[in-house]
Amino acid sequence: MSARRRTQVSFGGGWGTIHRQPHTGLPWSRGFTVYVPYGLRRTSPAPLLMALHGCNQTAEDFAAITRFNQLADRHQFLVVYPEQARINNAQRCWNWAQAQNQTRYGGEPGSLAGIVQRMIKDRTRWRVDPARVYAVGMSAGGTMAMTLGATYPDLFAGVGVHSAPPFKSAATPAHALSAMQGLLLPPPPPRLPQTQVLPPTVVFQGTLDGTVWPKNAQRIADQWLAHHDQAAGIGMRRRVGDPRAVRRPMASPHTRTSRRGYSVRRWQAGRERMLELWLVDGLGHAWCGGAGDFAFSDRRGPRASTEMWRFLSKHSLPV
Repeated sequence: MSARRRTQVSFGGGWGTIHRQPHTGLPWSRGFTVYVPYGLRRTSPAPLLMALHGCNQTAEDFAAITRFNQLADRHQFLVVYPEQARINNAQRCWNWAQAQNQTRYGGEPGSLAGIVQRMIKDRTRWRVDPARVYAVGMSAGGTMAMTLGATYPDLFAGVGVHSAPPFKSAATPAHALSAMQGLLLPPPPPRLPQTQVLPPTVVFQGTLDGTVWPKNAQRIADQWLAHHDQAAGIGMRRRVGDPRAVRRPMASPHTRTSRRGYSVRRWQAGRERMLELWLVDGLGHAWCGGAGDFAFSDRRGPRASTEMWRFLSKHSLPV
């Protein structure tokens, strides 16, 4: 455990402290790093954000690209960065396209949920507010974040997805590429217990993503809306209305570094914003508004990290 200090930490920046839990080598065990923001009192209940890196990334890469540590300093929330080990996947991908990793308790969702539950129980180093736990991720991490929302809706109050195919869009690794290209049939809405529904979700996708094709963003929204229509039909949820659309053109004058244009649609149930879908013009397979000099990062914006936290922070689980 590192002592609190006023120098900037090396793991993704920020002015707080880091706590590392190494990978034990046991099946489904995960190493992870916790970022505690500067100024957060140990006894103060704080939200928790689980940030899941993509393929060929490390947790430290993802922290640096997304700058969630700096957001945490500003808004006083904890961040946990699980790390996929090469022994589990040679490219460090979360194994979202395996059937054993698409259910509650088992496989990777159970391991990741276990990290959150472990942090909630640890009251000596921090106080996690169990009503305000969120999961975000990019690419394979984005689909795993959706999987956590679908399999543990009683644990995660909101989900952020960047450049990822939908939940259960492939049941075997052999079908993963076809799912990423949107060539398979759209997956059906998940079946959850009648007492639970999918968490509110925010989706980012680039229009020129050649790894996860742009049609996946709409498929995620369709899957989410179909589930909530079913939940509303049995009185579990208020129906969401028609989306409100906003369009922002590229910043002028147009240059290679101009802020990217984007369109965003927002669905609400009453006054509560439940689903957002951001399509970013000309963005490839990269985190929108990320730090420069990293693979899978595009600094031109809008800043996905800021917009995701703005959306997620408005949601909490019922006490």
